[in-house]
Amino acid sequence: MIKKRRIYLVSLILACIIFVFIFDRVLVAEPPKPSSLLLEVEELYSGEKKYMQLPFVLEDTHKRPKNGPPLKNVIHKANREWLKKWISNPKKMMPNARMPKLMFNDNEIEAILAYLTSIADKELPKQEWDSYLLKSEDEMSDEDYEKRDKLFSRGKSIWGRARCNICHPIKGEGAVVDVGPDLGAVADKINRDWLYLWVKEPKSYFTDTQMARYRFNDKELRQLVEFIMRDWDFKAEEEEEEASTHEASKGVDVKTVVESSIIPEGTLVEKGKRIIELSRCSICHEIEGIADLLPISKRENELTEGFEKLLNDINCMTCHNIQGKGGAFAPELTHEGSKLKETWIGDFLQKPDIIRPMLKQMPKFNITPEEAETAVKFIEEFFVSKEIPVERFANIEPTEEKINKGKQLYDANGCRSCHKIETGGNVGPNLKRVGDRLENGYIFFHLKDPHREIPDAVEPNYNLTDEEAIAITHFLISCRNKE
Repeated sequence: MIKKRRIYLVSLILACIIFVFIFDRVLVAEPPKPSSLLLEVEELYSGEKKYMQLPFVLEDTHKRPKNGPPLKNVIHKANREWLKKWISNPKKMMPNARMPKLMFNDNEIEAILAYLTSIADKELPKQEWDSYLLKSEDEMSDEDYEKRDKLFSRGKSIWGRARCNICHPIKGEGAVVDVGPDLGAVADKINRDWLYLWVKEPKSYFTDTQMARYRFNDKELRQLVEFIMRDWDFKAEEEEEEASTHEASKGVDVKTVVESSIIPEGTLVEKGKRIIELSRCSICHEIEGIADLLPISKRENELTEGFEKLLNDINCMTCHNIQGKGGAFAPELTHEGSKLKETWIGDFLQKPDIIRPMLKQMPKFNITPEEAETAVKFIEEFFVSKEIPVERFANIEPTEEKINKGKQLYDANGCRSCHKIETGGNVGPNLKRVGDRLENGYIFFHLKDPHREIPDAVEPNYNLTDEEAIAITHFLISCRNKE
């Protein structure tokens, strides 16, 4: 029996050797090269664009050195009980949390909080709040309720204009960009004063944040804070406390929590520091007193002016792409100067109109007329493409004959299935005032090849003749504000 088994194994080994010997070329062969036609098509539609040289270096908000925020003043940001639960199990507290569950016990969590307390500023700058805003629901009078509800309603309106739900999910819902934390329980977590300061100047707390500065005034900030702190959407669902609630929350003396720590020696603060170091928290967070494991080149905090300052202040590149850097949620801005009309850009930046359906709407950033003018000048100078025939169609006025012919072609090609003028679909941008918005030359350029400037556009290429494209261009130019 043993002899037969040996013969079988030897035969199997020989068979494998023969297989490899015969098919060695196949096994080590290089993958087939794509055809030249495929490479040509890929190059044509890969979005390879000729860029204008910008007077500054673009900072890609999606490639920041640290994923998480700095932890210097985190104990002023969130209440202690919330921090304990967060460190214990981040995913339970926030569905889209990136932080892993590190399996810390209660004693280790107390040590971590002791260290974070030791590196924090002594206190957070305080805001003066009307006394009734700090009352619980049961303590409020009818007059308090009425005044609070006015603030609340105005704050809700500001929340809507700011399009906060583009980036932030609430209890797992929303956030098409999803670069912000889930706010479904933020009212139970956050310090009111910290929230005010954060919305006012996000970069003062987290230099590399992807959140924009909205330039809210004091009144608007207070209204928005009140909405977030009071609305039920921002409060955690009521749950029965688990049997394994942290002992620390029951008032355990901090002197006794060191017994089961993974670090057997030192003060509570020293233990916390060592736990943080061993857990490699500094990979994602900037933590005072904790050395970075990997060398990180930090951006110099140089004062910027003009369009660069505006670009970084609003964090346009969280949603928009410029010269291959940034987000993919909103339209690419690389050639917007050859695409959009100058007067329209300035008006839109100050009062964003609804161009795209659903959540794809730009927030209102309270941009001043001077800032809008600065942005328009920069866009018209640097965000341009010689491929787009802006000058060729600059001064044409649509004729009635071509408008009618263009409308017939527009209807015949089913454009209304996706675009809305008076009626139509909501897949593509609204074209009701497209003649006020887009450069005439860009309309023609886009009709001839929708994928040339926007490679991933869902719009089909109808292979229109110049005559057909010109006719539809005349029709779309006529779609203007009639006032």
